[in-house]
Order: sequence, then C-alpha cells, then structure tokens
Amino acid sequence: WFAISTHVPGRTNKDCRKRWFARMAADIVRGVWSADEDSKLLSAVEKYGTKWSLVATMVHTRNSDQCAKRWTDTLDPTIDRSGWTPEQDHTLLDAVSEHGTCWKKIVKTYFPGKTGLSAKNRFVLAIF
Repeated sequence: WFAISTHVPGRTNKDCRKRWFARMAADIVRGVWSADEDSKLLSAVEKYGTKWSLVATMVHTRNSDQCAKRWTDTLDPTIDRSGWTPEQDHTLLDAVSEHGTCWKKIVKTYFPGKTGLSAKNRFVLAIF
C-alpha cells in the first residue's frame, strides 16, 4: 500500500488500503442486505462482539464499516423501535435548533435507545 500511495497525491498508504477495501474490492456488495448476510452478521456479532474487522471476515460480502452501520442502525436488539410521540417531536426540533444535525449526539442526549438514523428520518421525513 505504501508503493501505491506514492502514486496518489495527498493520500497515505492507510487511505489507499481503506479505499480499496471499502469501495474497490470486487467481493464487497453495496445496497440492500440479504437475509443471509443479516444472519451471518448476527452470528458474527455473537461470536466477536463489536470487533468489526473480525465480524466482516465472517460476513464475507461486506466491509467493517458496513457491518457496524447495519448493526447499530438496524439489527441491534437494544434499539428502541417505539413510535415518536408529539413531545419527542418537539424535543427533537429543539435539539436540532441547539445542536444542528449531529444525530448521534442528539439521540445520546435526548433519546437513549433510538438510533441517529431514526432521529434523522423522523426529522427529515415526518416533521417537515
């Protein structure tokens, strides 16, 4: 990767390696997750926890970033999937006014258990 990075101005060997495994590797799938991939992800998290590089080796078709995002946004059983109340909508509007669209900070502070993706979707799709 060092040799490759010498041909890519402004990029380190780590940048090149990460770009390859995240976007260029032929075996990495993009788009909708299959039921089989979800099943593999669940098994891998059960075995390795949140060591995403190890998890990705069990899933085979996704990289560590994709696995982490799928788990934290969709499959984690601790996610609060309850609906949004009018009071929460009001709190969400106030939080966005105060913190901007830093969804991770907003859910950690005001909506423990909900995901940043859930808050963003509620703000963008439901409120406006």
